Amino acid sequence: MTQSRPTPANRPIGFDSIPDPKEPNTEQRASSSSGATAIRGGAIRVGGYVTGILVSLGAATILVRHLGIATFGRYVTVTSLVALVAGVTEAGIAVYGIREFAARDESDRRYLMANLLGMRMTLTLVGIVCAVGFGLIAGYPQIMVIGTVVAGVGLLVQVVGEVMSISLQAQLLLGSLTIVELCRRVATLILIGALALLDATLLPFLAASTVAGAVAVALLMWMVRSSFTIKLRVDWQMWRDLFSETLPFALAVSIGAVYFYVTVILMSLIATAHQTGIFGTSFRVTQVALAIPSILLTAIFPLMSQEHSAQDSALGAMLGKVFTVAVIGGIWMSLALALGAGFIINIIAGSQGQEAVSVLRIQGLVFTVSFISTACVFGFLSLRQYRPMMITSSSALLLNIVLSLIFIPVLGARGGAFADVITETVEAIGLTIILTRAVPRYRIPVSALPVAALAAALASSVLLVPVGSIARVVGASVIYFGILLFTDAIPSDVLDVAQRLPVMRILFRDSAK
Repeated sequence: MTQSRPTPANRPIGFDSIPDPKEPNTEQRASSSSGATAIRGGAIRVGGYVTGILVSLGAATILVRHLGIATFGRYVTVTSLVALVAGVTEAGIAVYGIREFAARDESDRRYLMANLLGMRMTLTLVGIVCAVGFGLIAGYPQIMVIGTVVAGVGLLVQVVGEVMSISLQAQLLLGSLTIVELCRRVATLILIGALALLDATLLPFLAASTVAGAVAVALLMWMVRSSFTIKLRVDWQMWRDLFSETLPFALAVSIGAVYFYVTVILMSLIATAHQTGIFGTSFRVTQVALAIPSILLTAIFPLMSQEHSAQDSALGAMLGKVFTVAVIGGIWMSLALALGAGFIINIIAGSQGQEAVSVLRIQGLVFTVSFISTACVFGFLSLRQYRPMMITSSSALLLNIVLSLIFIPVLGARGGAFADVITETVEAIGLTIILTRAVPRYRIPVSALPVAALAAALASSVLLVPVGSIARVVGASVIYFGILLFTDAIPSDVLDVAQRLPVMRILFRDSAK
């Protein structure tokens, strides 16, 4: 649907409500403030995360050039195995904690957080033991098995930080959380750079994230000292109640979080070390960027998780706007990655990684559908409907395994990329169809799809201009968003908040008239 420009008489009041031409009441003004805070918070987090991506790519550049493609493939395999453990054992606890934090008083919050931390630590320890056992059974080299233990210790530190950050996310203090995440990435880069200068081997590089994670946890402890105390509690009754309530939710979220890492693990078992390294080089780029859809939509989730029924027209309107933003953001990220793939791989790996350019361009297509599937997931979470997520995630995992086993032996690293893209596309379509049936008043704004696709096609014309990759990405972005602004394809809520950001005031000055 075409979005109208914001005017003084008809000002959008956030994703959780529909614009009303009448003067908003107190509740509406509060909703407007929360909606604007969420959007600004999401923008801050994405901006900080994009900065963090550049830092992470700097670390990846040092790793690839110092370790070489094959050894870097081992590094990515170990970190993917531990990340798989993190995805499974997270069990949806973070989103559950965000939802419950606002509904409890201070003492109850502290008790809940202590039990959530105890659950996460227990599950993570079990997961690490399983990961080490898998490495032994799979016949991984000894250094990779030991590396899994080292990376597992880092995961335990990360778990503490994730549980502590729940209070910041629930209160929409996303700027503070962004600072912590950025400090962790910068600390990792500094440590990796120092280790490279010392000509370190694989294990010290795997330990670098543990030290950086400890720095982030220390900073978080200071930030949340008034609302959170690190304590481990084991209230078996509460644990049983939590598992009983969140088991379908946990399974759905966990399965959906792991299948990209499963591709890396399968690659390490059935492909050559070189192909695993090529895939790992590309995967390292997409891995850090794939968190952007979740980060952006997590900022909106506290508003989405307000009480809504499936018949609520406000929920349907909100989901429609979120879908539009997801399509716009996903297509732009795929376009930017396709245009900048050669430059990115050349910076990270140089001539030894040129095979990863085509792999990255294929994997870049994931972002378009990943934004859509993530938007649908948060819609189901807001309705507390977990079975559709569990069914689609399980089906996607099985499909990904089958496609990987078919494509990887034939196409190598590109086969793994095709498996990921096809799997995510099928999942996004399935989730969208099910969500439209679950929320009868949810109407997909189909006009957003052709407009965004046309804008991307016209933006691709920069390939005809003899300029560098960065200039092409910038030029394509200007054309893409310029067309979307001209056609009123961007939701007015987003434009309204963007006008309040100092950096964007000049850009949107004319559109506000």
